[in-house]
Amino acid sequence: MKMSALSTALAATVLASSATAIEIDNESCDITVKGDMSWNAGVLAVHIQDDKKMVITPAHTLTINGHSVALNDEEKEWVAMYYNNINTAIPMTLDITYDALELAGSALNEAFGELIGTDNGLVDDVDALFADLRRDMDAHFYDDNGQIRVNSADFQDDGWFAQSWENRLESQVEDIIEQSAGRLLIALGTQMLSSDGDMDDFADRMENWEDDFEQRIEQRATAIEERADALCEVLQKADYVESKMQKHIAGLENLDMFTIDGKSMMKM
Repeated sequence: MKMSALSTALAATVLASSATAIEIDNESCDITVKGDMSWNAGVLAVHIQDDKKMVITPAHTLTINGHSVALNDEEKEWVAMYYNNINTAIPMTLDITYDALELAGSALNEAFGELIGTDNGLVDDVDALFADLRRDMDAHFYDDNGQIRVNSADFQDDGWFAQSWENRLESQVEDIIEQSAGRLLIALGTQMLSSDGDMDDFADRMENWEDDFEQRIEQRATAIEERADALCEVLQKADYVESKMQKHIAGLENLDMFTIDGKSMMKM
């Protein structure tokens, strides 16, 4: 096996293992978000397909195109539940995303440290990457008063909004590894010398390390995965209440922001 191929294999191993840490999508919770939604300082605004704009305030007042909508008690409850579930889901998603990215960063640094040493420069590069990513996320999702703001641009490919940051992370990590190919090759050469040129022994040690590393990362990611499951349940509740609002509140006949497949809809 050529050294360049070994470098590529190592990069693939690190990326695949760290991806375990940042993968928070639940296969049984396929979330689709349609339309134009914004959340700014606790005010939810949704542009509905028929050129209507629905706004729900923190006090659970509902307006359509700026006009207040008279609601009965049951309808008020649905509006409040819809708002409260989205109010819960957005900070939950941010917290999960931040924690998952932090775990990914520590996983990458742990991998590089164990494989090629902590003084190789890659650890500093990864630390700088995650510091920049965290700073960009803070600027993107929080205003000057610390209030959360989210808009439709955050819903890449009609999905819930964490995935785009994971994609950006993966792309930037790939760039770091590509730019550090020389250092990786030197480190791999050192590893091979410790095996006295025995490629089978080297391959076995790499495989054993990969299995052990993935197991450790998976264990640390379990809590994040459980929180992702809880987030899915919150969004399911929003989807369920949305269907009630669509059917029973005049002017919201075309409200259909959430579609969640994979699990049976809960009943309340």
